[in-house]
Amino acid sequence: MRKKNIIILLVLCLTLLLLICCIANTVISETTSGNLENQENTEEPIIVDTEESGTVYPQKWSGLGMGLFGKHCTSEFDGYVDTLLDNGFEELRIDIPDYQSGKWLIDSKAIVIRAIAKGAKVIWGVTSDENTITAANWPNFRQAILDNAQWAQDNGVYEFQIGNEEGSHIDETTMPWYQIIANLKSVATEVQEIFTNGKVSYSCEPFAIDEWVTAGRGDIDIIASNIYYSADDTYKTRIDMLVDGFGVDHTYLTEFNFLSTDEAVQAEGITEMIEYIKTSGIERAIFYCWHDNILGPFGVVKADGTYRELWDKALLNSGPVESTTVSTTTTTALLLGTIAHVPRITR
Repeated sequence: MRKKNIIILLVLCLTLLLLICCIANTVISETTSGNLENQENTEEPIIVDTEESGTVYPQKWSGLGMGLFGKHCTSEFDGYVDTLLDNGFEELRIDIPDYQSGKWLIDSKAIVIRAIAKGAKVIWGVTSDENTITAANWPNFRQAILDNAQWAQDNGVYEFQIGNEEGSHIDETTMPWYQIIANLKSVATEVQEIFTNGKVSYSCEPFAIDEWVTAGRGDIDIIASNIYYSADDTYKTRIDMLVDGFGVDHTYLTEFNFLSTDEAVQAEGITEMIEYIKTSGIERAIFYCWHDNILGPFGVVKADGTYRELWDKALLNSGPVESTTVSTTTTTALLLGTIAHVPRITR
């Protein structure tokens, strides 16, 4: 009898012990699960920096393109194209050559072909920049526009421009303002039959925007303009006129810049311009220019090959900065969506 009682007692003890273990395991499991859940939802920003200032997650505005002069040596110019493409600047406006300038036109076409081969979306066309437009020579200019539209179509140009500020090139007697506008609209209709790769555009003078708004764009897909910063904020008025007159789908800036020899002031001014352009609803804008030129020392690259502040502070960081986060439960940080910065190239 005594032996039987001992066995019963042992069974009860074992049962109680098993019950305690089960309860303990349940509590531990729930606590661990709760901790893991909290850990999975806990994220901290991972800050990635480089040796250069202003290069933390540089992000360009998706609508930002670059305007380039084509009169550099081949290796230098091609190097600029590589740098721009590596940093996400896909739309490149190659300087629009005079239709009667043989060497300029030939060199420009060679540059266009090389840039397209590298993957650039090239904006290109012809102008009468070095020759006054008259009623007598307009037929020659018109034919040159048509001929080069065909060349642009055959060679993969992204957007063809039928002119660049031609109102500044007229004699104003045999070729008055209203007539050059009418002529350009007329030739655009013919160009539309030739150039089907993309849009047909025209860059008008900023002081002639109201003339074009009144006349209407006709068969010209895009009426753009070249607008530079001015202290009295007239650039804002001109941008507003473009948007109000043609809508954001039919206008953009083919050139913009802030001309200042003070690097910090220039970078700040360009940043302000980009923000206003984006706020206006315009989806594209071409910054001008890549290298110092006849306009003065206002480009991205200085004469000594180094870059101005505007490169990092205004152009590369022209879009919203996206923070990169990773879970704190992992031992290896996985960075998603980071944007690589191409080191500053000095040539």
